[in-house]
Amino acid sequence: MLKRSVSASDVGGRTVIEVRRAIIAERRRSVLVYASIVAALLASAMACAWQASVVVADAQLQNRASLLVNTSDALLSGMKDAESGQRGFLLTADEQYLAPYVRGKAEALGALARLASLLHGPGQVAELRDVRHDMDEKLAELAQTIQLERSGQHERALDVVKTNAGKAAMDRLRERIGAIVADCDAKRAAALRDETLRVELTGYALVGLLLGVLALLAFATVMQRKAFNGVVRGAERMTRAALRDALTGLPNRRDLDLQLRALEGGAAAARGPITALFMDLDGFKLINDTQGHATGDALLRQVSERLRQVKRSGDLLARVGGDEFVLIAPGLTNRADVDQLCSRLIAAVGPLAREFGFVGLSIGIAIREAASETLADLVERADKAMYDAKRSGGGYRFSPRGHEIVTTQAFAS
Repeated sequence: MLKRSVSASDVGGRTVIEVRRAIIAERRRSVLVYASIVAALLASAMACAWQASVVVADAQLQNRASLLVNTSDALLSGMKDAESGQRGFLLTADEQYLAPYVRGKAEALGALARLASLLHGPGQVAELRDVRHDMDEKLAELAQTIQLERSGQHERALDVVKTNAGKAAMDRLRERIGAIVADCDAKRAAALRDETLRVELTGYALVGLLLGVLALLAFATVMQRKAFNGVVRGAERMTRAALRDALTGLPNRRDLDLQLRALEGGAAAARGPITALFMDLDGFKLINDTQGHATGDALLRQVSERLRQVKRSGDLLARVGGDEFVLIAPGLTNRADVDQLCSRLIAAVGPLAREFGFVGLSIGIAIREAASETLADLVERADKAMYDAKRSGGGYRFSPRGHEIVTTQAFAS
């Protein structure tokens, strides 16, 4: 007899392919999400770096502006000290009044040198040239008057002062220094405003960076959980596929063995009788050979459904071969109940002959009356009784054991 069924390895192989496809699809989605998060992180990091660089530039501009202001103030302060020393000397002719002049002149010239190192643009160079010209003119006036006073030409020294040339030079110097200070103050204020804005933007970028990191951690956690759940579900699917007959959906031989061991270990099984029915489909090989495998598969599915409808709620029905089925029926207390069950099974399959041709069942029956007998041995006895029934032309036959009476029921379609 042709034994044809879908093996657990075939089902497992298909399940592995489905799981692999699901993993590939999930990996593509994960890569897309991961790339998006990483891109957001990079954008936030670049924004932070850019804003930080601008903040640094603003701070440098403020420092330079402050230094320019301080240097300009030092220049004016030195010129004022030099002028005060000159006036004191002209009024008293006392050389000690020239100390502020010497100190102020040196301070002003030093501040001018520092300004020269700070002002570089074309406009700034022109401003510096005008400042130097005014300083030179004022310092020349101071030096001239001091020289005249030292030579005893007091009136001529006063006449030089009365020309107001030095005053005009000093006024221009104050105006030019004031313009430089005002420009520095404006730039410093603008840099401070921009720095404040950049600090706020940097804060936003840091928040975005933090959110991106949190999103990446959350995504990694979700993916880890999904991967774990996917492995568990895949293992469950493969386990179910390995324990189920792909064609009929019934438990296969492996699942039958597992359930027999579980049933054998139960307390109820130790107390009550258990009946095993081993069924073989008569006429299946002829139908499969003449009408094709598709028809044979359709017949097996219908037979499985009809057997499933006949069995009791507590019975275990499994497909263990191409056209072989096993029914484990606990709790049947007498032979009449077994006869009735077999009759219903045969009657359920018989009408299929109108669609497929000759179809019948050969059933071997084994009843466990001793708790020492394993259920695997019980099924084996039922299997042997089924071949006895098939050699007798079909129907069902009880397996002989001890004082059991062997009964054969003729096949009736």
